[in-house]
Formats: sequence, C-alpha cells, structure tokens
Amino acid sequence: MQKFVMEFILHCQGASEQAIQSSLSEFGEGVEVTDCCDSESSAKNFKVNMLADDPMVIFDVCAQFGRIKSVKIDEKEK
Repeated sequence: MQKFVMEFILHCQGASEQAIQSSLSEFGEGVEVTDCCDSESSAKNFKVNMLADDPMVIFDVCAQFGRIKSVKIDEKEK
C-alpha cells in the first residue's frame, strides 16, 4: 500500500498537542505535533508531520479540531 509523507498547519481553537496527536496516531505513523507560535489567544497553529496511508482520512480527523493550512504531501519512496 502507498504511504504519504504529510506536513501541514492545523489552526484550531482550544485543542492541545496531545489531543491532536492522540487522534491522529491511530491513522498514521510517526505523528509529530508542535505548537507553531506563542499566542495569547485561544486560537493556535500546530505543525503536524506524519506518515499516512490515506491523506483524506487525516483531513477528516483534523476537521473536528479546526482548519488545515499550508499542506505538503509527498509519496514515500520505497
């Protein structure tokens, strides 16, 4: 099965790195979620890097947290 290397920014209100990582980990491998900036507001940007079988499933999971921006998807080399 084809794997995809995914990088994107997830803009969300009131979500934590742990909640996002926990939700994505069952649908992909090597999930890394980091806070992109120190913001005083409740809206945050998280940078997500991961390996997934189906990017659309990942986007569906992320939709429950917020909006996805700056998407980069590459096929993993075999």
